Amino acid sequence: MFCLCSNKSFDEIFELQQRHPVSTEEMIAKYTDCLVGCGSCISALKAEAEFRELIPQPVTAL
Repeated sequence: MFCLCSNKSFDEIFELQQRHPVSTEEMIAKYTDCLVGCGSCISALKAEAEFRELIPQPVTAL
């Protein structure tokens, strides 16, 4: 798939996320322009990132 707002493929976005993992919202803001663009791929991008387990899990205090 492709993000028109950032002119990047999902694979390109996920490569950035793998190198520098951030939360889902930060991934959208940092690696795409979807917050100021059309945003049509956000739900698919989030679902694919979760499926690939690319979103870091929050650390809970012991």
